[in-house]
Amino acid sequence: MIRLRAAAPVLAAAIALAGGGVAAAIPTEGAQRLDVSGGIAAGAGGQGLAMYKVTIPKGTTLDWHYHPGTQVAWIMRGRLLYSVVKGTAYETIPRPGKPPRRVAIRAGTRAVIDQGHGLLEPRGMQHYASTPYGQVITIVTVLKPPKMMGTINIGPAATSPFPPVTTPVTG
Repeated sequence: MIRLRAAAPVLAAAIALAGGGVAAAIPTEGAQRLDVSGGIAAGAGGQGLAMYKVTIPKGTTLDWHYHPGTQVAWIMRGRLLYSVVKGTAYETIPRPGKPPRRVAIRAGTRAVIDQGHGLLEPRGMQHYASTPYGQVITIVTVLKPPKMMGTINIGPAATSPFPPVTTPVTG
């Protein structure tokens, strides 16, 4: 089953790719993924990129999962409650006129990823996300997959060692 993430600098490279997208399902009811572009990048030694636009309904918790390749995301609309179970993800906070600020999100912690922020998920790190703020979330993701595409589901977020929050968190 599939999940989301992506950062703006990679978007231009992904848009330049030739070829079709790779289909994959998002198991969470109502979540939708649109394959935007994908293919093998010229001169990249056979490495590929895939770009998706993901829409997550309000009140949704995505499954606990990981990606076999590195993924970056850009939150186009809404606020995402992001939970790391194993490994470290990195939020990128844009600062006009200055370099962006990079904040580590380590295993056992949660972060609110705001609209306009980016997210880097190294391959294999385990995570899930939810939308407790009463908003539909729109995310653009770019995935640099190895030979296997998509997302590897581990199970419902409620079964993770770091289960989801049952009440909305503000801040």
